[in-house]
Amino acid sequence: MLRVKKLYKYFGELEVLKGIDLTVRKGEVVCLIGASGSGKSTLLRCINFLERKNDGQIWIGGREITDSEKEINAMRQKVGMVFQRFNLFPHMTALENVMEGPVTIKKQSKEDVREKALQLLDKVGLIDKATQYPAMLSGGQQQRVAIARTLAMEPEVVLFDEPTSALDPELVGEVLKVMKKLANEGMTMVVVTHEMGFAKEVADKVIFLHEGKIAEEGTAEQIFENPKHERLKNFLEQIY
Repeated sequence: MLRVKKLYKYFGELEVLKGIDLTVRKGEVVCLIGASGSGKSTLLRCINFLERKNDGQIWIGGREITDSEKEINAMRQKVGMVFQRFNLFPHMTALENVMEGPVTIKKQSKEDVREKALQLLDKVGLIDKATQYPAMLSGGQQQRVAIARTLAMEPEVVLFDEPTSALDPELVGEVLKVMKKLANEGMTMVVVTHEMGFAKEVADKVIFLHEGKIAEEGTAEQIFENPKHERLKNFLEQIY
């Protein structure tokens, strides 16, 4: 479903990604863990071309994505992204936020999209908040609307960039519950997270990034119960 080969990214003279190789199969949940500054979020942003890579190759669904705007726009309809900050349109209700992408980008009819958007709000537990504006919602509710908005575009892969990091601790669980539901339904997901319990429970594969490289990868059991890389051991002792 997703393949990255020899991916490099620089910010000026700073080398942030140092030849990343990554494969994500259909229906797989891959969690990226590591200290701040290890390159996790930059990797996601390069996959979605929000940051332009300096070198390397990216395939989505078996097709290599070049730097052409036409290919990138087509790719973004297949690859959804949920950000740390919810980025909802403040002047639109929760329902309107979910409807916006399919209506504006995919040119689907409002009648068809409305029904599906209501189903998605129900899926994330917010059908009763459909007519409310973002300012009336908690952070956890806004993030769940953001997930529903991403799903409305019917992506083949969803990238989550620390989706709970901006939330108060008591709101984290409601977002993770939705993400676990998606994982159980077979959604292909790449998740940057500091929620080690979530990664251990849900991930098919866990990847530990250190200083712009993949230092270790394996199943959740391998990573959390039998880490080999010394830096990973230290990281888990501090955070888990």
